[in-house]
Amino acid sequence: MRLAVIVPVYKVEPYLRQCVDSILSQSYQDMKVILVDDGSPDSCGAICDEYAEQDSRVLTLHKANGGQSSARNLALQHIDDCPFVTFLDSDDWLVPEIYQQGVNYLVDHPEVSMVNYGYNLVTEEKTIPLIPEEERLTREEALLRYVATTSNIINTMVWSRLYRREALQGLTFTEGCKWEDVVYAFEALYQSRGAYHILPLAGVNYRSKRPGAMTSEILPDKRALFLDIEMAIRRHPDDASFLALANTLATNCLWYYLKYLATFSYPVATREMKLYLPIIKELRSRPYLDAFHSASKVRKVRLFLSYPRAFFAARTFVRSLLSRK
Repeated sequence: MRLAVIVPVYKVEPYLRQCVDSILSQSYQDMKVILVDDGSPDSCGAICDEYAEQDSRVLTLHKANGGQSSARNLALQHIDDCPFVTFLDSDDWLVPEIYQQGVNYLVDHPEVSMVNYGYNLVTEEKTIPLIPEEERLTREEALLRYVATTSNIINTMVWSRLYRREALQGLTFTEGCKWEDVVYAFEALYQSRGAYHILPLAGVNYRSKRPGAMTSEILPDKRALFLDIEMAIRRHPDDASFLALANTLATNCLWYYLKYLATFSYPVATREMKLYLPIIKELRSRPYLDAFHSASKVRKVRLFLSYPRAFFAARTFVRSLLSRK
């Protein structure tokens, strides 16, 4: 059963061959490897063409530069002949056998919609394996784990899963948003109908902080993320369950970001925090789910929603005292 592997490609010439070779050398061979040259100014486009000429499983698409989301969206138009789909970033590479393991599980367990696996976090200094315990979750359990935003495994990284194509039907990545994976992975999980299984394996070598990689600024403007979640809510206007989950996701994302923001100097942090007050007001008017299963943490989030200025002022004050010790 054919597996579509979607790889957006842009300015990764030193890493591209390692990435593609790791796909083509997988023991699972029934694949459609979709390489999308996103207007890369280096030799990436030519390298993609070379692979397509050498291996009939490779489809190379060329387009003007539009970002990772637009590259993935173009590839998604070419997956109709593949019952399974996954993603891989072009500066990362696979662990041998992972696709065989994932596809075998989906074939043997038709009640499962997604298979998740861990990864190796690769820096210039060391490799840190993040290998989960094997676990079977219902769709509802996986959704709550996702919107809690606390899991290293059930997270926004779309390349850490194999999906049944039906879970992705009709979905596209939001173009122009740096955090496009957040909503895409959430909607895929929401519209899936089966269980969610976690394999106790590392499947991807994730290259962290490589030279030349796009990195978020120290204080990123995350309002685009919350707009993306808001647009998702509008796509489900009469779905109370989706509203509650999406609002919980947005609330937890913002709570953790403002906790990070509170580590900066009070004038800077306060100036940035004010940008998010209208968003907090909207979040406060909607349902919030207990995704943490921790009464104390839920109380803290509700306090944050009700009194964001006081919460923020107290947190920055405590941080400033601790920094003086």
